[in-house]
Amino acid sequence: MMKIEKATLGKPEDSPLGQVSDYPDKYDASLLYPIPRVQGREGVLVDATLPFDGVDIWNAYEVSWLNDKGKPIVAVSVLTVPALSPNIVESKSLKLYLGSLNQSVFASAEDVASTIQQDVSEIVGASILVSLTLIGSEKAFCAGRFLGAGAQGKEIELSSAICVDDEDITAVDYSINATLLGLDKRGGMVDECLSSHLLRSNCPVTGQPDWATIFIHYCGPKISRQSLLKYIISYRNHNDFHEQCVERVFLDIMKVCQPDKLSVYGRYTRRGGIDINPFRSNFEECGDNVKLMRQ
Repeated sequence: MMKIEKATLGKPEDSPLGQVSDYPDKYDASLLYPIPRVQGREGVLVDATLPFDGVDIWNAYEVSWLNDKGKPIVAVSVLTVPALSPNIVESKSLKLYLGSLNQSVFASAEDVASTIQQDVSEIVGASILVSLTLIGSEKAFCAGRFLGAGAQGKEIELSSAICVDDEDITAVDYSINATLLGLDKRGGMVDECLSSHLLRSNCPVTGQPDWATIFIHYCGPKISRQSLLKYIISYRNHNDFHEQCVERVFLDIMKVCQPDKLSVYGRYTRRGGIDINPFRSNFEECGDNVKLMRQ
C-alpha cells in the first residue's frame, strides 16, 4: 500500500471548473490541471496508509485531430489512472486539453495515444494506460505502461449484482451519514454484489449534480440492504469529486460493516463528453469497462 503525502497545489476552486473558458484550437498540454488526492482523503482515512488499490477509468467520447492531409479523425479514448497516483486530473481541464487536439496535426493515432499518455501521466504523477479506438474502423491503439497494483486474481462480476433500489424505505437524510449503515441480523457470512442507481452527489465547485450506478461486492457479515440504500441516498447533497465519493463509500463500509473483502465501483454518467468510473478494492480487479444504459 502507498503512503499519501501532503500536497499544496491544485485547489479545485482555482481550476477551470465554473469559469468561462476559451476553447483552444492548438495542442496545449498546459491546460491539464492536477488536484492532489490527499485533499479528499484528509479527514476520511484513519491513517496515511491506503486500504485499497484500484483505478479510475475515464472514457472520452469526443477525441479528434487532423491527419497530415488535414482530414479530421475521430476516436474514443480510455484513460486508466491508478488509484495510487498522487493526483487526479480535473475533468474540465481534460476536456479543454482534448479539445486542443482538434485542429492539431498528428502523423498517426499512435502519436495521439502516446501524447495523451505522456501528458496525463505527468499531471497525475504516475504512469497511466491510454487506448484510442478509431470510430468506424474500430482499430485500437494503446500507449503506456501501468504501474498500479499487481494482479489480484479474480475480477468483479457486475452481472451478478442485486439491485437494492426496490427496498421499501423512508429516506429523509440527504446529508452524508455513515451511521445509516448496518448489518442484517438475520444474515450470516455472505459473498454478494449489490448495486444501486440512486447515487447522486454534487461537484464541489459548480454544485452541478453527478449521477452514478454504484456496485458493492463484499465478503463478510451480511449488510442490511435497506441500510445500504439509505446510506447511498444520503450522498444526495454531498459535494465531492467522483473518486472521493467512491473512496468514502469504501471506507465507511469497511469501518461500520467490517467485511473481510470489499470492492466499490462507481459508474458515472458522462459530462462534457467524458465519464469517470472509479474502482476501489482490497481483493480483486476492475475487469471490463462496462458501458451502462445511462452512459
